[in-house]
Amino acid sequence: MKLIVSISLCAILSGTALAQNYIVPLTEYDQPDLNGIWNFNDSTPFERPDHFGTREFLTDDEISVRDERLATGQERREASEVAVADRIMNVPTNDTGAYNLFWSFYDEPYPNERTSLIIYPLDGKIPATRPGVITQLSPPGSNPCNYGGVVISNRPVRVSWGGISCDRPEDFGLASRCMAFPQTLPPHIKANSYNNNLQIVQTRDHVMIRSELGNDPRIIPLDGRPFLSEKIRNWTGSSRGRYEDDTLVIETRNFPDKLASLFLRTFSYGTAVNMVLTERFTRVGENALDYEFTIDDPNTFTDKITVKTNMSLLGAPLYEFACHEGNYALENMLRAARIVDQQ
Repeated sequence: MKLIVSISLCAILSGTALAQNYIVPLTEYDQPDLNGIWNFNDSTPFERPDHFGTREFLTDDEISVRDERLATGQERREASEVAVADRIMNVPTNDTGAYNLFWSFYDEPYPNERTSLIIYPLDGKIPATRPGVITQLSPPGSNPCNYGGVVISNRPVRVSWGGISCDRPEDFGLASRCMAFPQTLPPHIKANSYNNNLQIVQTRDHVMIRSELGNDPRIIPLDGRPFLSEKIRNWTGSSRGRYEDDTLVIETRNFPDKLASLFLRTFSYGTAVNMVLTERFTRVGENALDYEFTIDDPNTFTDKITVKTNMSLLGAPLYEFACHEGNYALENMLRAARIVDQQ
């Protein structure tokens, strides 16, 4: 165990030094080379735990404790999976369980030293919302039709899982309908251990960013053309990119009102209709990438939100994300609801 912790700590220290001295390779178009498949697993919490206050970085002792916990995490997850399987097989239940460990990737070759992914506001917390802003909460995953669960009285449904009811398809959450996923939309990337890969492909005048989760390719012009008209609102918005030294900067706007300004797994905040999203991709090592996004939406929040995630070069291909929740489960839940209506 001590050996594992020491190796991880050395990786952190050498990674920090490397970021300061690393010379970013260039593409044939003299642009910083970001090509590849990058993994965005990061165990750092999205919001900062209260006991850290405004402290952004972990101490050496805290890093050691974190690394020890991560080193034993796989054993604990495997034991938990066996226990859940035994319970489901032997005890009557309506809980069908979730995806097994095969679909998740927990390694962190480029560890994060921060106390939270949110680096602004300085307290590492989601800022307060404006008066009248609608915040929606997803019901528990085992209660997809929201029977006796969380009451969501406002349409459209902007939550990820569950929804308002099983009365009609539009009442389900966006991920249940395979339309938008909180880890990769709208379209900021948030750390996650499930299908947590994205591919970057660069040409002279465009960059393509494709997330494995949801399989949403974004083709972003780099030639200075204007944004699309505000009348044209895609789920991933209208994006325009540019290079600032070694950093790819992407600004996105013109999101639909059916998308939340901040879209998380269980919560959604406001509407992204007036949000301006700025992403920054900076390669800081041969296998390390800093990713940062800033939400600027004064109609939803009282302050901006800036989030920073560590990404590592995966060295493996992307696979199809078929999303059978929408292909089969949604139809089955609607059919079951109609049977209940008849009864």
